[in-house]
Amino acid sequence: MKQLSIKRIVEFTLLALLVFGFRVLIQEFMPLFEENLNLTFGRFLIKLLSNYPLTLVMLFIDISMVVVLNRYVKDDWTFLKIFLIVVSSVVIAFLSALWIRVPIWNDVYGATFFKDIFFNLTLFSSFVFNLIVISLLHVYSYYSRKQEKALNLEIGKKNRARYQYQQLKNQLNPHFLFNSLNVLDYLIYTDQQRASDFVRKLSSVYRYLLRKEDLPVVTIREEVDFVNLYVDLLRERFSDGLSIEIRIDKEFEDYCIVPGGLQMLVENAIKHNIISVETPLKIEVYIENNMIAVRNNLQLRFTTIDSSGVGLSNIKGQYMFLFRKNIKIISSENYFEVQLPLIDKS
Repeated sequence: MKQLSIKRIVEFTLLALLVFGFRVLIQEFMPLFEENLNLTFGRFLIKLLSNYPLTLVMLFIDISMVVVLNRYVKDDWTFLKIFLIVVSSVVIAFLSALWIRVPIWNDVYGATFFKDIFFNLTLFSSFVFNLIVISLLHVYSYYSRKQEKALNLEIGKKNRARYQYQQLKNQLNPHFLFNSLNVLDYLIYTDQQRASDFVRKLSSVYRYLLRKEDLPVVTIREEVDFVNLYVDLLRERFSDGLSIEIRIDKEFEDYCIVPGGLQMLVENAIKHNIISVETPLKIEVYIENNMIAVRNNLQLRFTTIDSSGVGLSNIKGQYMFLFRKNIKIISSENYFEVQLPLIDKS
């Protein structure tokens, strides 16, 4: 709130300086127009702006008017708002003209006063000044609010993507960590060297998740390295029952995807399918039509697994909110495939 007040004071000061500069320009250039075109409007506008207390009051009223209009008339540049801008300019101009002309009037009588050319010129110059100021304020307010909305939208997208990525991590953490600890417990008693390698790879997996937490995208190279670590851990558990083949040409390694996307799809395949040496689960990762695809053969578990599809929904949401792109899901009798769009950040 304090920063907002300081911002308003700065804006008001800049506007006052703008008016002062506008007055100086008119005072310097209007005599040229008067000599050539016999104009007298500038003299009255100079008279108006030379009255600094009146100018500041008009500026304050103009700013207040714009604030009120923006608060109670939501739509921009509607007939109602334009009408109110013109009407408010007329009212402010009339009061300003009275402020200037009445003190120097000896006899103020109805029709005689309002028909006087000097009063009308003062009224007109005041009207033009206030109309310009209110219009400029409204334009400034319109674009400020537009930029603020765009900024809030971007912040919202980033926060949502961060939340969805956190959901992906949470989905990985409980089941994967529990199973990994069981494998580690077994390896400690059977092969300490393998146990040491397992701990190193496990720590690398979680280090990757923490390091990429605030990033909207990672390169294919980084994600594939992460998936290879993840798969090495899975092989300690499933041995020859799990076959994963990654075919990514080097030309695509600098393209990007959402962090954890490939790992989530691999985990999704493992979660829903039978894995055994007799019927191995085969997972392929490859590039097709500018998308990275993860395909697995279908050998669904007979037991019901509690799954709400949160992982796929989060990946889909990240692509839609950050890049306006859709993921592609293909399901047949023999295989299940998910394709993620490649993001070119070059």
